[in-house]
Amino acid sequence: MDPQLSPAVYELVLNTFLQKDSKTLHKTVQAWPTSLYNPQAVINAVDDKLREQPNNEDLLKVKALLHEDLGQYEEALKIYLQQGHFEVFELIRKRKLHASLVGNLMTLMKLGSEETVNLLIAHRTEPPLQVERVVKVLDSTHTVEYLHKYLDGLFQKDPKAGGQYHQRQVELYATYDKEKLLPFLRSCTDIPLQKALQVCEKHNRYEEMVFLLARMGNPKAALELVIKKLEDVDKAIEFAMEEGDDDLWDALIHLSISNPKFVTGLLNNVGTHIDPTKLIQQIPEHTEIPNLGASLVKLLQDFQVQVNLREGCRKILVKDSHSLMEKLYKLQGSAVYIDGDTICKACGNEVIGTAEKADFVLFFCGHVYHGRCVNKKNQRMTCRMCYVHTRAEHRGRKEHLLQKNL
Repeated sequence: MDPQLSPAVYELVLNTFLQKDSKTLHKTVQAWPTSLYNPQAVINAVDDKLREQPNNEDLLKVKALLHEDLGQYEEALKIYLQQGHFEVFELIRKRKLHASLVGNLMTLMKLGSEETVNLLIAHRTEPPLQVERVVKVLDSTHTVEYLHKYLDGLFQKDPKAGGQYHQRQVELYATYDKEKLLPFLRSCTDIPLQKALQVCEKHNRYEEMVFLLARMGNPKAALELVIKKLEDVDKAIEFAMEEGDDDLWDALIHLSISNPKFVTGLLNNVGTHIDPTKLIQQIPEHTEIPNLGASLVKLLQDFQVQVNLREGCRKILVKDSHSLMEKLYKLQGSAVYIDGDTICKACGNEVIGTAEKADFVLFFCGHVYHGRCVNKKNQRMTCRMCYVHTRAEHRGRKEHLLQKNL
C-alpha cells in the first residue's frame, strides 16, 4: 500500500508551485487525484493569485480542472469559454453538457465552428438542440455564415432533417459555398425551381441555371445558356446527348454555326449522333474553321464506324432470323405420336377411347384435347395449359418489376 501524507502537505506543495511556477502547478493538478488534498482550498488560493495575475492561463486552467473534479461543470465551462480554450469541446462531450450549446452558441462557433456544428447535429433530437431552435438562435445573431455551416452539415448528415430550410439554403450556398450548390440542387426535390433559378441568376451561376432550366422542361433555353454564357461546346454536346431530343440537336447546330470554334467541336464529336450533312450544309461559305481538314477526316471515320456497326448488326439479325425460322419450320413439321394412353389435358380422360369415337384437337405445342373440351373450355381454340402458364409467367415478371421499382 502506497504511503499517503496528510492533505496539508500536498496543499503546501501546491501552494509553493502557485507562488513560484504556475506551469508546474497545472501539470501537478492534472497528475494528482483530488482525494490527496482539499480542492476547494486550492481554488480559493488560486482566486487570490488571479487577483494579481488575472490573465494567467495556467492558473485559469488549474481552476477549471478543479471545478470539473468537484462536479462544478458549468463553472469550468465558463472559464474555458472566457479564455477561448479548445478544451471546452472535450468538456462538453465528456460531461454531456450539450444543453449549454445553445446558450453559448456564438462563442463556441467563433472558437471552433466545425466542432460546434458536429455537436449540434449529433444531438439534434435533444429538446434544447432541435433544428428549429438552433436556426432561430443563429438567425437572431445575424451571422449568416454560421447558419450556412450548420444547415450544410445538417444536410450532409440527414437531408430530411432541415427540409423547411432548403429554399433558403440555395441563397446560402450561392453566397458562401458555390461549389456545393449544384450537388445540393441535384439532391433536393422540394425546392421551388423558379425561385431557385432567380437566386442563381442573381449570382450568375450559369451551370446551376442550365440544370434548373432542364428540370423545368426548357432544355432549349438551357442549351442556349451553355453556348452563350458557358461557351463550352463539349458540355453542350453532352447536354444534347443526355436529353436525347432531335430538335435540341437542330438548336445546337443553329446556335453554334456562327462560331468557328464551336463548329470544329461539333465536327469532332457529333458524327455518331446526327447526320453530318445537316451540319456541313449549314456552314456559311468562306467561313474559316480551325483544323477543318482533321475534323472532316474524323467525322468521316466516325460515320464509317457507325455504318460498319449497323451493317454488322443487320447481318447478325438476318442470320438469327433465318436460324429461328428454320427451327420453327422443323418444329411445326414434326410429328406428334398419339396412342391409347394419350389423355386430354382438360378433362384427364383418354383421347382415343374404345367405347365411342370422338374428335380431338392437337396443338403445335403437343398438347391434345377432346374436341368437346376445347369448345367448352376455350372458345378461342388456344391451348389452355400454355395459355395459363404464359399468363402466370407474365404476372410473375410484372410483380418482379413492381417490387424492383419500389
